[in-house]
This record gives sequence, structure tokens and C-alpha cells, in this order.
Amino acid sequence: LVMGAAETKEAQTGLKCSHVRKITKRSFRTMVRKKFLGEVRGNIPQKLQVPPKVDSTSTAQTLANAYAPHTGKDDVYRTQTIIHCQQCARDGQGRSKKAKDYVKKLAYQSKLGAVCNLGIWACMHCGEMACLSKNGGDNHAIDHYKKSGHSIWIQCHDSHIFCMDCNVYLYPRELSGSNRYEQLLDNVVYQWLLTLGRVRLWWRVKELKETVVNGKVIKGYENFGNTCFFTSTCQALTHCDTLVQALKKEGPSQRPIQHELRNLISKYWDNKETDPHINPRQFFQAVQSNALFGQYGDHTMEDSSTLILDVLSGMDPSIVNRIFGIRMASLITCKACETSRETLKKRLMTLLPLKEIEIGIICEYCIGQKPKLRALPMETTLSLAITSSNNRKFKMSSSKKLSRKEKLTMQRMTIHQHVADEKAVPLEELLSTFFSKEAIPDYRCSICKQKGNCLKEACARSLPMVLILQIKRFAPIATGVQIKSHRKVIVPKILEMTVRSERPNEGPRKVKFALKSQVVHDGGMGGGHNMCYTLYESKENREGDEWIWFSDRHVGPVSKQEVDMAEPYILFYERLDDKDDKELFV
Repeated sequence: LVMGAAETKEAQTGLKCSHVRKITKRSFRTMVRKKFLGEVRGNIPQKLQVPPKVDSTSTAQTLANAYAPHTGKDDVYRTQTIIHCQQCARDGQGRSKKAKDYVKKLAYQSKLGAVCNLGIWACMHCGEMACLSKNGGDNHAIDHYKKSGHSIWIQCHDSHIFCMDCNVYLYPRELSGSNRYEQLLDNVVYQWLLTLGRVRLWWRVKELKETVVNGKVIKGYENFGNTCFFTSTCQALTHCDTLVQALKKEGPSQRPIQHELRNLISKYWDNKETDPHINPRQFFQAVQSNALFGQYGDHTMEDSSTLILDVLSGMDPSIVNRIFGIRMASLITCKACETSRETLKKRLMTLLPLKEIEIGIICEYCIGQKPKLRALPMETTLSLAITSSNNRKFKMSSSKKLSRKEKLTMQRMTIHQHVADEKAVPLEELLSTFFSKEAIPDYRCSICKQKGNCLKEACARSLPMVLILQIKRFAPIATGVQIKSHRKVIVPKILEMTVRSERPNEGPRKVKFALKSQVVHDGGMGGGHNMCYTLYESKENREGDEWIWFSDRHVGPVSKQEVDMAEPYILFYERLDDKDDKELFV
């Protein structure tokens, strides 16, 4: 058989999509920076720094330009548009109330850096931004593809790249199933993220003015290239008062990670330090050389939760257990045995004039002993599942009739929207699910010998001085691919948890924790940015708590509303009482 030219090329390159080679780093960078920043031949005209005047006659397109945020990475300048569907903004030539209200709503959300563009894609050929939503709408991305033939698109929030001609994902490898496209598109996506970060307020030049809270000078950390996960986690650790005091009291250490972390924290809180931001290179190299779980480099993206594991594993176990250690326990019960025990107990209590403890002894003799809590190794982080949409079926509504191929395109290009549709969930609900009873189908009870009646339950034997919670936003869905969940989590300022002590005469008791910091991730599987928000209690006004935002070198106060709109990934809570369950650390 004679292979066609396209098939021969695919066999040689291993690429199913040949259109991807039309997108080059240089051409894409020129196009995207001109559209979002107004850059022409490497220069941004000064006249573009002045936003257009807005009045009742202004079009939606003018509003999208006027409300574009002032941002910057090294210099302050104005972006030229918010992320929005340009076709929706053209409704009634941009003068309809529908078009203006649409742009105003997105402009307000953009000021907070909020998730406002999960249904918007950008054409990588011409830069046209267009909507594509499974919940209805005009699906202007498909319309633009039909008219122009432009097949390569990038999702404006998660940075997923899709080819409409071939109906396949090209980026990232978790969706494409191949790293061949990633090698071609890595630099292209990097250019997109540099531009997207300015539009989504990842960098705001606030460090030009010294930030002082309660008499303390707040500083940023230097990013070495792609180490925002490191700088944001360092900020959370630096603002962990219990850890700061413990390392200060402990003194120098022979453990490299602990030693450099102590030096970094000391330098951070040294008011004599004049630099507005700190270079954490020594601490980074200590983690890099002694890591057990992650691989760290200046241009290697790693996970914040992995970094925390490496940092804590490189410290003195006694300090880690005392500050972060959670003693978990596991309890396995059989529904059949428990039912028979309760039935026998009720009958004996009506027939025999005995004490409850004596009746319990008879029940143990007749049926068997009640299961006991089995202690598990010490943990330092609780990982909480956020989504239950693994088995959710695809449902699509549209104002237009779509062909079979277009429906398949819609289905594939909107998979990241499935887990975002779930309603907001309180953090307490995620914890309740974590500690809930779970059926063990294949487990056979050692007493009644029955199979399929056993339940497994986890509980906390002790709670730490600093509670670290990880919200598992990256998880596989029904199709098997891994997607980031954008589901909103309601994070309380005060969190109450239950601890079940080992002491026989002490029942369950409540322990309260106060929120201190949260590491957030903005973006998706294709790329994003880690930042940190830390809560300061104002000494001048007890009701006026202040949130401080950290993004690499950039630092400054932000509103509580912005923090509430963010996507928390790692949470740090500090215990309010003075107890540390010391009997567990002997």
C-alpha cells in the first residue's frame, strides 16, 4: 500500500496533528503581545498607557480596553484588553446593553484575578478570543474556525491547546498522551503565560512602597525562573509563628535543609535587611541536594505539597512531630457483629439488673471484643479530595444545531468545565468526607467470618500545633485524563476539629485552629502560577484583619474578596490552645 504524504509525515515524526508546526514561538509571541500589551516591534507606545474615556456612548470594545488592569512584572504599565469573547462584545455593534453588561461583569472579576474565563479560548493564529461552553451560548470559537479555518486554539485559563481539525489535544501531555507536542509547544505556552500573568494580575508592582504590617517589614522572594511554587511555600513557612520560634530556640543544625531554612527565616525578619526582596538560593540548593520526593531546578516546575514533604523530611523529626505531626488511627467495624452486639445488649439490660460495663463483658464473651483503634504512623499533611464528578456524564446544550464532529469537539474542549460546575463546598465538608466511614467489600470479619459487611473509619488521635491541609485539585475524571478542579472551596477563618485521645477515660474533644496562610494556584494543567495569601491580625483594629498577597518579589495588601475568589491549594492553620498532646510524642 502506498502511504499518503500526511501519513508518511506522521510516521516519520510521530505526530498525529501536522497543523501544530504552523505555530512558532516568534510569530505567536509577536501576535499575543501586540493584542494584550499593544507591543509593536518590541516597544509599547506611551499613548497606550492612557485608558480611553468612558461614557454612555462607549461601546463594549471600548469598555474592554478601558477596564484592562494596570499590571507589571518589572515596570508598571497598562494591558490593552480583558479576557472576553470578542464576538459577544460585538452584539449590536458593541452598543447593546447585553454586550456592555457582559464586558462590565468580566472587568469586575478581572480586577480580583478571579476565575472568569473557563469558557473562553484564544485562536493561536490571529488572537481572536471566543466562547465555547457546554452550558449553552453561541459557541463563537467553532464559528470562527468555520469561517477562517484556524484550527489551533489555547484555553485562556488552563492553557490547554486543542486542534479542531484533528479533534485532539496537543498540550499538555496529560491530555495529549504524548510529550512530542510538548517539546514543540513548551516555549509557545511560556510566552502565553508571561502575557496571561499580566492580564490576570499575577504580578503587580507594589514593592516600590515598603509594606509594613504591625511594625514588621514584609518582603518578597526571588523567583529563579519557574520556582513560584517555591517562593509561595517559603512565604507560608516564614509566616508560621510556631515554626519560627522553634527554629530560633533550636539554634544551628547539622541538617542542611533545617539549617538553611533557619537562616532564611532569620534574614527575612531582620529589620536591618534593606533589600525589598530576598534571594532564597541557599535554601533552594539545600532542598535540591537533599530532596527525597521532588526534582528541583531553576526551570523545573514542582508541586508545593511535594516541596513541603521534602522540607519536613529534612528537619529534626522531633520538631516536625511536635509542630506538624498528626497521629491518625484506623477503626474497622463489622455491621453484622455490631448489630448482634447491640441487640444482645438491649435484651440483657431489660432482663438482668447488671451495670452497663458488666453487660459489656457478657457481650464480649458471647460475640467477641469490640474493635479498637489501631494507631497509624505520624502524618504531617491531610490531603482532601475536592471533586466527586469522576462518573459525571457529558451534557451539552447549545442555541445552535451542531454536526456530529462539532459535538465531539465541544465534548472534548469543555472537559475542564465539568469539575468547575459543582457547587461551592465548605472546607468542613471535605474534612467530614475524609474522616467518614468507608465500605471494604473484600474484607472478611475475623469474628463472624462474614464478607462485605465491614466499614473502615479514620480518626485523629492527636492534632498538631500547625495543621497543613492539601486540597487535591489535580485528579483524573471519567475519561481517565487528569484535570484541575476549579471548584470553589469556602475556607473558614476558625476551623474546629475533633480529636479522640488514647486515654480510656477521656472522650472526643474539640480543637480550634486559626487560618494563617494559604498557597493558591491560578491556572490549569497547561500552566499557571502559585501565590500566597497570609492573614495578619491588626493590632490597631481587632476587627480589621489584613490579608497580604505574595507573588515572588511582589508584595502588598489585598481585599478579603480577592482571597475568597482564589483557588486554595495548601492551607496552614495554627492551633489556638496551648496543648500539644505531648503524650503522643514520648
